[in-house]
Amino acid sequence: MGTYTHIADLITGGWLPYRYAPAGMNAYWTALTCLDPLAILLLWTRRRWGVALTLIIMLSDVPVNLYATLTLWDVPPLENTGLLLQSAFLIFVLGTFRHLRKPDVRWNGRP
Repeated sequence: MGTYTHIADLITGGWLPYRYAPAGMNAYWTALTCLDPLAILLLWTRRRWGVALTLIIMLSDVPVNLYATLTLWDVPPLENTGLLLQSAFLIFVLGTFRHLRKPDVRWNGRP
């Protein structure tokens, strides 16, 4: 969903489309256009790297979006559905991080 949103924003708003935001936040959100699909690709091909990148993205994205919710959009955090869903996903990522970072276990034909 994040990738779709950022691509749509780039199509409608051009490069660095979040002009209402500070430059660093604008650059961060624009960078997610590439980082989000990279995390997905890595989850499929290099799970440990994908899990690490996903954790880094979520640990940075939730605070950035919370800050934007409070300062740029002046919306109570509990009324920002996107932020609530991202926060729930962050909790999921944190809860599964250790398990998913383990090396892949492959079936070798033995019980």
